[in-house]
This record gives sequence, C-alpha cells and structure tokens, in this order.
Amino acid sequence: MLIGNNETTKIIDHYAINNLGIPSIVLMENAAVSFMKHVDMSLKNYLVICGKGNNGGDGYAIARHLHSAGKNVNILSMGNENLSNDCQINYNICKNLNIKMFSDIKELDSLLLECEAVIEGIFGTGLNSAIEGIYKTVIQKINDYSHNRTVYSIDIPSGIDGNNGEVLGIAVKADKTISFITYKKAFLNIYNKKYFGDIYVEEIGFNINNISHLVNEYYLTRELIKGKVIGRKEDAHKGDFGRVLIFAGSNGFSGAASIVSESCVRAGAGLVTLMTYDNTFSSNIFSSAESMILEIENKNIESSFKRVEDMASNSDVITIGPGIGKSENSLELMKKLLQYKKNNRGETIKLVIDADGLNLLSENPGLFSEIKNRAVLTPHAMEFSRLSGFSLEEISNDKKESFNKCKKFASEHGIILLLKGRNTLITDGASVYINSTGNSHMANGGMGDGLTGIISSLAGQNYSLYESTKIGCFLHGYIGDALLKEQYIINISHIIENIPKYMKIIFENKK
Repeated sequence: MLIGNNETTKIIDHYAINNLGIPSIVLMENAAVSFMKHVDMSLKNYLVICGKGNNGGDGYAIARHLHSAGKNVNILSMGNENLSNDCQINYNICKNLNIKMFSDIKELDSLLLECEAVIEGIFGTGLNSAIEGIYKTVIQKINDYSHNRTVYSIDIPSGIDGNNGEVLGIAVKADKTISFITYKKAFLNIYNKKYFGDIYVEEIGFNINNISHLVNEYYLTRELIKGKVIGRKEDAHKGDFGRVLIFAGSNGFSGAASIVSESCVRAGAGLVTLMTYDNTFSSNIFSSAESMILEIENKNIESSFKRVEDMASNSDVITIGPGIGKSENSLELMKKLLQYKKNNRGETIKLVIDADGLNLLSENPGLFSEIKNRAVLTPHAMEFSRLSGFSLEEISNDKKESFNKCKKFASEHGIILLLKGRNTLITDGASVYINSTGNSHMANGGMGDGLTGIISSLAGQNYSLYESTKIGCFLHGYIGDALLKEQYIINISHIIENIPKYMKIIFENKK
C-alpha cells in the first residue's frame, strides 16, 4: 500500500476530484462506507464526535450509517459554524434525520458514560499546531473514559501530526484507526504506537493503480509481495536457480559464514559456494552440507586468485562482507571480486554487500564505481552513517528527510539501499518501500547475516536486485512475526529452519 503524509493526502484528494472527476462528497461517502467495515455492530450505543472539517464530515456520514442500521447514536458537534462544504451537507442530513446532536461540552461526561463505543473525527491529517482549549478537554475526556469503551479514530487519531507521528500536546488513544488510501507516515513512529491501536487502510473509490504516479513511497505488505513471485518450472534444474559465491567469515567469525551460507541454501539458491579463509573453521568443519567451500590461504591469498577467478566468473551473485574483518587481505579479495562485472555467460554479476564489506567500502569510496548499477547495500544506521556521512539524527528522526536522504544516496551511487531498523527502508533512488514485518524479539546476533543470505539467494533465482531485497526483507520479518505467536525469543537458527515453510505460504498464497 501507499505511504503518505499531510501533503500526499491533499495531492491525492485534488487529483481524485479534478482529474478522476469524483465529487468530494462521494469520496466522503465512500470513506464512511469503508470505515463501517471495521465497526463492531454488536454494540447498541455509539458516540460520534465531529469537528468542523472533512474529518468531521466523515464522522457525520458514519453517524448516518449507524442510525440507518438501527443503532442508538449521539453526536457531539464541535461547532456548527464555518463547516467545510461536505461536512455541512452531512451535518444537515443528520439534523434532518433527527439524530441526537449536542454542542455543549458539559454534556460530554454523560454521553461518554452512556456509549459503548466512541468514534472521533475531530481533526485529521492537516493538524499542525498544538491542541488547546475545548479540543484539549474533549480529547482528555475521551482518553479518561476509554478503558471500557472502544475508541475509533477516523483516518488518524486527533492530535497526531500526520507527517511524523508526534503528539501535538495531547492525542486520542485509539483502539482502532481506520485510515484511507495511504498508510500514514505518522504510523511509522514506533514511540507513539500506543495512540494508533490496530491500523486499517481502506480505499475510497479508486485503487492504487489510479494514483501510483502521484506517490512513490510504499508500505511493503504481503499483497505487494505475492505479485512478484516468479515460480519454478517443472523441468528446471539447479543451474536455473543461481550460482552464489559468498565471501564471508574469518578466524573467530565462523558463525557469520555459516549463517549467510545456510540461509542462502534454505532460500532456494541452486549452487552456493562459501569463500573463506583457511583458518575460519576449526578442523575444516563447515556446518552447511549443501554448500561448497573455497578456502583462501590467509598467509598467501595470491595463491588462490586463479580459483577465485574461476569461481567468480561462473557466478550469478557475489556476496561480500559478513565476518570478513577489515584486514588488508579482505580488502584485496574484495577488490578482486569486484573486478568481475560479467560472468562467463555474459550476464551482469549481481552484488550483495553487508557488514565488513560496507565498512571497507566506506573506507575506500573509490570502490563505489565498481558496484554501480548491480549492487544492494544492507547497512544498519551506524554503517549507513559511515557510508553516507549523514549523522544518526539525520537518518533516524525526520522521516521525510530520512526518505529523501536515502533516495538521494541510492540514486547518486546507482545502488539498491536497504537501511535496517524497526521500519526497514528499501530504495532504488526513485521509489521507497518500508517493510511491514519484523519485531524486537528478533533483535539478536546473526539476523543481518541471515537476511543477507536470503537476499543473495533470491537474486540468483532470476529476481531483480530490487525485488530480491523487498521479498527477502519481508520474508525474513514475516517468519519472525509468525514464530512470535509461539515463542518469546526468535534466533537466526529459528528463522533459517523455517525459510522453506514460509516461502511456500507466501509464494503460494497460503493462509
């Protein structure tokens, strides 16, 4: 689904009205109908609180639908003058239908006591100043009485800045937020998620294809993923699913090498070769039986260059970084691998660069020219700060600026960027995707290595680098979310074990 903010909402509304020819009152009615899908209709008594703008107009329209369904509906009007045009229309209809309306805030306590559910449409996405006066009082009372009542917010909880999710003095704590057209950037603010409750996004008379040219930022959901699946032909063989060469691990960091290789195999790569130093694994023990291993003599790496050349030139994907360290040998081997731009079949070799590969890249920026138009970089915030020169504050705080900075970096260097975090960001420099999956119970060692392996595997299976990154990121988090229903802590071993199972669920659209 699309991601939007205050400005996006205005642009889409203007286009729908002026270009698609959908009257604004029709959009409001469609919003009300869509909202009603999520209202608990087993209840009898509802309080709808309406502001003066279109958010309030949505509230009046919703009140009409509840009234027509035979429910007991009370409306608290936050003023009946200077209403927006469409709000005025629905206000008048409610008045003509003799739906009980109140305007005195002194009535609010009794109205809240009488109701089983509160539906609030006080403000909307356009709010940009601190809430004061009677509005502050009303929101405070909604929150005070919310412990045994369901609170619904229309589009966004009143009091929340639609651009960044900050609380403008005070905000409604909703149990359910039913938003329209776009997943609001405000919802990405993890620190204020207690205000949003369960979030639903509904269409209001047109779909994403009608307005896709207006917005290039997306919330990465299963619906977007399932349409990207290529599938497997019946007569396919292992060579059809990619030859992946992974440069990972070093003395003391064998775990990274094992994780990235095993996850790559589990995600379906046809042939996986781990290139690592001869002292990475004690007694030459390597845990992945399905992978081949290319040992590099640490004391004399030049002696392995011919084998490296043979393997690299036969690869579809080369992955560089997990656990390799920042030694001179690792830098020389990375430079060597980046020399191979085409394989022996004349195809561009895709690159996945992570961990120490990113650190070496940040210290040797001249290497960016070697990876242009064929690489995905998978940094966390600190690694991206070193790569880009942006401060952690610039990357993390202002979502609009963060999006723009990431897009600019990806565009300038001709790469796919995956910025890891709670709201993992993926961009090719033109569009941005924010991953919807993953949880804090996955926050432990090896998760990034596992993600790198999955992306590398998909890149070998005829997916573009961009699609590999989006699908891999979604899948990785989806597995973690599924396992959280059964266990408290999710380790990378749990993720790896379940990759095939959840690929089948997602790729074959199983429930």
